[in-house]
Amino acid sequence: MKSTFLSLLALTLLSATIMTTNLSADEQATKPFLIQGKLPHLTAMVKVLWDDEDLALSDDQKSKLAKVGKDTMTNAKALGKKINKIEAEIVKASNEGSEPESLKTKVSKLASLRAEATMIHLDCIYNTRTILTKDQLYILE
Repeated sequence: MKSTFLSLLALTLLSATIMTTNLSADEQATKPFLIQGKLPHLTAMVKVLWDDEDLALSDDQKSKLAKVGKDTMTNAKALGKKINKIEAEIVKASNEGSEPESLKTKVSKLASLRAEATMIHLDCIYNTRTILTKDQLYILE
């Protein structure tokens, strides 16, 4: 139980640091998702408690969770690069006085990519929850 408390304390400190960093970070570093800061990042929480004896992940669970995390990060990072590029183009064009209507296609593409990234995040949450037991989810929540 002591290790769980220390792990949760570390997770809380990590979360606070990430939030503070996110608040002060350049807009280019924002996450690619439509929903910001309201959905859990379960794989990050699992990663912090990976070897925690109270969470007690089996080798099979670790293998599955590692795959979910890797797939999620690979796909989200690829979309993030596309999103940042389109955002930069929209901002540049706007700053140069482009008419809003001329940016409509790029804004729609940006929205579509952010929706796709959000679905990747939702898939990650769902897949992680299906791998973990109810007791393990209780520890994470």
